[in-house]
Amino acid sequence: MKLLKYILLINTVLVVQVVATRTLAQEVKKDSVIPSQKDAIALAQSVCGASNVNQEKGKLSCKVCPSFTGSSGGSGGTLTSVVYGRFTKADTHEALVDLGDCEPHAGNWGGTVLLRRTNNGWSRVRYESGFRSNICLKIPNRTGRHSLACQGSYTGQGYLTEWLDAIVVGSTKTTTTNLLKVGSNTGSCSPPYYEVQIKDFLAQDTNKDGLTDLVVKVSEAREAKSISRGNGEGCVDSRLPKPKFHQLTFLSNRESFRPTSTTANLMKHLEVK
Repeated sequence: MKLLKYILLINTVLVVQVVATRTLAQEVKKDSVIPSQKDAIALAQSVCGASNVNQEKGKLSCKVCPSFTGSSGGSGGTLTSVVYGRFTKADTHEALVDLGDCEPHAGNWGGTVLLRRTNNGWSRVRYESGFRSNICLKIPNRTGRHSLACQGSYTGQGYLTEWLDAIVVGSTKTTTTNLLKVGSNTGSCSPPYYEVQIKDFLAQDTNKDGLTDLVVKVSEAREAKSISRGNGEGCVDSRLPKPKFHQLTFLSNRESFRPTSTTANLMKHLEVK
């Protein structure tokens, strides 16, 4: 019994240590990562303000939304993830911090703060409302800077829209080019139902020309139009078949991405109208 209690105590300590190092709010993907606890505190102080940081149960947030956000002074300010890179200049060390809960629904519930590393630590360069950077891939370009491929989503009136954007972050503005937009209507009460989702996206040199291309994996499930429902049954559970899976390829020319002819034809079928 003593041995069992000792094992349980060790396991509990290990769990607490793991939780304590996960200083940001939720699971993130790609080059959007959870930083070390030390770096997360420094990032939070730069985003929120040194006296405006709340640390509770191993998670960091702003006590109130920073003055540069749409919900300035309101409660919130959740630090979700960070992407490290060279975004505005090849010789800089910068970070994109995804900040949630400080914008309204129309602003996608948050935005991204661009920070730059100096001899005095991290300093804020600017804030981009509505740009969520918690699912992004870094892509090196010919200037030595990093551009991004980022997945986003938006829900409204039972419709879910997902998209993939190519993004170039500058000191004064962010340039966004949409590559793909798909969606689902399963919560809309408007059959026939469909569900097209971005499942993954990868950086690969698919045509072996030395340039980094994008490969996107998409699932598709559509309810048969012949399914009949009685009056008032529009909001019953959808009857979707097993999804089909597609691979879409966007080739790089150093400046931008373009779909292959096969991908372009497939997009006409998959994309939100």
